[in-house]
Amino acid sequence: MQSQAATHTRSSHRFLCSAAILLVLIVLIYAVMGVWSQEDPRHYPYESYLLQAQAWLKGQTYLDENYSHLELADYEGKYYVSFPPVPSIPMVLYTLIWGDDVPGGLFQKIYVAIAALLILSELMRTGRMKWGDCVAWALLICLASAMLPVSLIGGVWYEAQILCFLFSICAIVAMRRRHPTLSCLCFALSVGCRPFSICLGPVLLMLYLEDAKLRRLSLRQSIRRLMPGLIVGLCVAACYGAYNYVRFGNIFEFGHNYLPEFTSSEHGQFSLYYIAQNWSKLFFGAPFHVTEAQLTFEKFGFSMFLSCPILICNLVWFIKDDLLTRSMTRTKWVILLMGALNMLLLLMHKTLGGLQFGMRYALELVPMCFVWLLLSPDRRALTRWESVLLGMGLVFNLVGGVAIHV
Repeated sequence: MQSQAATHTRSSHRFLCSAAILLVLIVLIYAVMGVWSQEDPRHYPYESYLLQAQAWLKGQTYLDENYSHLELADYEGKYYVSFPPVPSIPMVLYTLIWGDDVPGGLFQKIYVAIAALLILSELMRTGRMKWGDCVAWALLICLASAMLPVSLIGGVWYEAQILCFLFSICAIVAMRRRHPTLSCLCFALSVGCRPFSICLGPVLLMLYLEDAKLRRLSLRQSIRRLMPGLIVGLCVAACYGAYNYVRFGNIFEFGHNYLPEFTSSEHGQFSLYYIAQNWSKLFFGAPFHVTEAQLTFEKFGFSMFLSCPILICNLVWFIKDDLLTRSMTRTKWVILLMGALNMLLLLMHKTLGGLQFGMRYALELVPMCFVWLLLSPDRRALTRWESVLLGMGLVFNLVGGVAIHV
């Protein structure tokens, strides 16, 4: 017993030290970006969720007026926030504390830090990786990606993307730690931030089934343990549907179809027609274009592989470590299929997002890369080529994220 207690104490100390190092690195990176870009973390320029929270506190689902700098749905003479509602839920508390002066840019960074700590905790819990590698992976998974530039300033599009990432990581960690009900709740909340994150659901289910098989649970026991989580998830989904119905008379409509750019579009919000114009940008788009003999950063997105190099890592892992060695598992096949489905949905969408450095929509694929890493013991130690690639991705997103907002 004393030996177990001593081991637990050492593990706790090791995690606290690692977490402190990780947080210091995150703070330093954001400090450099803040000084360089002169962005105030308290600034909240695109405050859709703040306005929605204030409307809720007044008993309204619509805003009092139109705001030309925001993407608002125009429906039957009223203006609605045209995004899924979950990010407005914590904003209600922030509004009660800060009123109109909510430090939106600061909370973006806090969400990223929490996600990084969860990744660190799960990697260290496995006990198969040195603490330095755990810190590096946690930092690079989060910040060597489009997450870094979108978390620089406060804004409705970025807030939804970051919270979706955080809830997705929470769902993965909870499922890995045998808390299926909590996992289902976090997953449902992630969908309430970014609907395409629904593609993570089958991956979580596979994690649950693999664990149930390892524990030799019967089918009845497995269903019984999962049922409360499914009920919770369905209840959350019912709340989304009710909210959509109250606003637009359609349980599946959260407002995007009533944006001017979609109401005036011949092909609507989703269409196979858009694949032809989106695939080259999503896969091969350049990060800049030439205007008047000058290089200008592309503000409407570029290659997801340049933006999130962890996707390149995952592609190499798939080919080199799994496909060629014929060691693919069912869970990894599901990850691959759900990632492909997510990309197909992105390709069918009219726009890949604007006012961004990189491809923020690709952030929905990063949690799946995290799961793949957890399921690949041989890839857990950070190799030289991964360090170089992800390190370059960190610098690239840092410089680009500052440059596009200056």
